Amino acid sequence: MASIINDGLCTSKKEAGASMSKKLLYVTLCIQLFVLAACTEKEVKVPLEDVGMVGIIAFDYIDKDSMKLTVAIPQYSPEAQRSTQTFTVTTELVSNGIVEIEKLSDKKIVFNQLRVVLFNEEFARQGNIRKVLQHLYRNAEVGNKVLIAIVKEKGEEMLKYNYPDKPNINFYLNDLLQPSINTAFNPNTNIHDFMYTISNPVFDPIIPFIDKNSDKIEIKGIAVFKGNQMIELITPNEALIIQAIQGRKNLAPLDIKMEQGHGKEKLLIDLVENDVQIESNKNMHSPKLTIALTIKGTLSEYKGERENDLFTIESLAELEKDVNKELEQDIKKFLDKLNEWQVDPSGLSEYFRMYHRGKWTTEKKREIISKVAIDVQVKTSIISTGTLK
Repeated sequence: MASIINDGLCTSKKEAGASMSKKLLYVTLCIQLFVLAACTEKEVKVPLEDVGMVGIIAFDYIDKDSMKLTVAIPQYSPEAQRSTQTFTVTTELVSNGIVEIEKLSDKKIVFNQLRVVLFNEEFARQGNIRKVLQHLYRNAEVGNKVLIAIVKEKGEEMLKYNYPDKPNINFYLNDLLQPSINTAFNPNTNIHDFMYTISNPVFDPIIPFIDKNSDKIEIKGIAVFKGNQMIELITPNEALIIQAIQGRKNLAPLDIKMEQGHGKEKLLIDLVENDVQIESNKNMHSPKLTIALTIKGTLSEYKGERENDLFTIESLAELEKDVNKELEQDIKKFLDKLNEWQVDPSGLSEYFRMYHRGKWTTEKKREIISKVAIDVQVKTSIISTGTLK
């Protein structure tokens, strides 16, 4: 009998405990729903007309403590007098500058539509780019494919100038900087690729260098970085060499000027296909590299004393040999210049890093690049002369 009573008491306690657990669970769920509802009520939805969607942001150097920040915001309202609204403030921090611009524009500034980031040359040479781009890189609104460029003078002036045949500076700059077969700069010009190369002990970053020429903006060259600082400019043709060495299959047209025993000659090879083979001697103390380039293309234009002779296999074969010599000399000269600067935008030190035991550092890259001996071999094939007459 006592056993039955004890069993009954245990069962009652279990039922009471289960009932209490259900009540606690119910109360917890109610509290969570209440909190979520409160958060939802507090969320403020900003009307589209009150949002300023930045298309371009520019940074100009003032001194070691401050910079000038300019934003270009497209105007889609039919009542807008100009297609782009620009605002400029002086600030020490990017975040503070954005707050000041919001005060001027009376709009919520967002970066979901950011397409281009500009830095003036002095800003780049002072080594301040990395810090700014790290800030933007961490911003969830900013996409990884936002393009970067260096401006010769002032980014503010470039954004505020009135371009007669290009009414919207946001679209104009974005289209200009998009990677294209007809432009010679390296495609590593967006935020993601810049952050990758500047933190990679094998590479050094390069960025397009632009300038205003009359009423147009042009790519004048490519800025080469050593660590955080811009140190030199290279030409678009030299940037094409970097692309070729990195193994880009289709290159921009080759504009060649040469003197190889037939006076001054100028020619343009179009529809260029490229293949590269690179080998190292794996020797860290006496490094050597062999770079073999195979180039195929169409001779679309020629000016020189052989103009009337380029219609036979023999004459084209002779021209190919001269082109090989010229390209080998040009590439070797360019790579020697990079070695003097101790920079490696092509990533050639990778062919030694892969055989190195231990941690590879930026200092090791500089050491290898400064003393590496490079042998360049070029084999050019002119597969047609197009409409050349």
